Amino acid sequence: MRTCLTLVVLSVAASWFAARAGLCQEHGKHHSPAEMNRQFSKPDLDVAEFIRRFESDSRDIFVARRQIVDAVGLRQGMAVADIGAGTGLFTFSFAEQVGPKGQAYAVEIAPAFLSYIEKQARERRLENIKAVRASQDSTNLAANSIDLAFVCATYHHFEHPKNVLASIHRALRREGRLVVIDFDLRKDSSAFVREHARGPKEVYFREISAAGFRPLESKAQVGLKDNFFAVFERKEPEGSSASGQGGK
Repeated sequence: MRTCLTLVVLSVAASWFAARAGLCQEHGKHHSPAEMNRQFSKPDLDVAEFIRRFESDSRDIFVARRQIVDAVGLRQGMAVADIGAGTGLFTFSFAEQVGPKGQAYAVEIAPAFLSYIEKQARERRLENIKAVRASQDSTNLAANSIDLAFVCATYHHFEHPKNVLASIHRALRREGRLVVIDFDLRKDSSAFVREHARGPKEVYFREISAAGFRPLESKAQVGLKDNFFAVFERKEPEGSSASGQGGK
């Protein structure tokens, strides 16, 4: 019996590795999250160059930025975390959406981006923006502190998605939402998407579901070509009697 079980396990493992190898071969060269993230730790990070790259009409996320902000569905007084805030493209819009009684957290691993966002927040008189330095294991957000977590063009950068998702789950209040926008890896995807996506969206969705989230149907019309738009709701751990505050 043990011999048969061992053979089954080895067969399944072999099939998994073969499928993974086939996926890599089909989609070409792939950059690992660690490789992509190395640039963000540089003390001389050129923020202006990233503004040109991130805030460009060549990115469908930038082109559809207004539809995305509307689709997220923020309200006055809510607390939102822009995880992987980058140059603050969405942070500043979110801060305006939630108003002075709300809170917008700019969560980033790159100190240069955080410094830029803080400077811009002062210049724009957006006093409800707070910068939070994250790590590859945690958003470093306080427990029960946000109504919505927004992860745009960042999920494929997670080196330890299980740990980061756990920290997002802790930070969200009861029935809080998680919005994820990331590369939609398909057979017709561009070379850039094939090089940077860690896998098809179904891989991400399984990880997110395993971390304690349930998918929500979104009726929002967001015109994205290279990316998917997905919404999830925080589930309470089984047996939990937590009564965290809901969305404002």
